Amino acid sequence: MSSKEEILRMQICECGEKSVAEAIDIFQNTSLPFKKAKKLVTECNKTCCRTALMRLYDMQQFGKYDYDEIEMLIENRLERTRRLIEGD
Repeated sequence: MSSKEEILRMQICECGEKSVAEAIDIFQNTSLPFKKAKKLVTECNKTCCRTALMRLYDMQQFGKYDYDEIEMLIENRLERTRRLIEGD
C-alpha cells in the first residue's frame, strides 16, 4: 500500500494527465454534475478512468476520502490496460 501522498500524486487518467490531488481540487471547486466535472479532469469522453473518478467524486461529495480504494481502482485500470496491450 502506498502512502496518502503517493496516492495523491498518482495519475488518475492518462488523457487529462491529472493527478488524484488535481482531480480532488477540480471536484471541490465545481458544482457541476459528475459527467461535466469528469470532462474537466479527463478532457475527453473515454470511460477508461470512469470508475475511479466516479468514486472520487462521490467521496468528495461526502467529504471523506478512502485513498486505498482509489489506489486499488487506479491499479485495476492499469492492469486491464496492460493486459489489453499484451493481448491476453
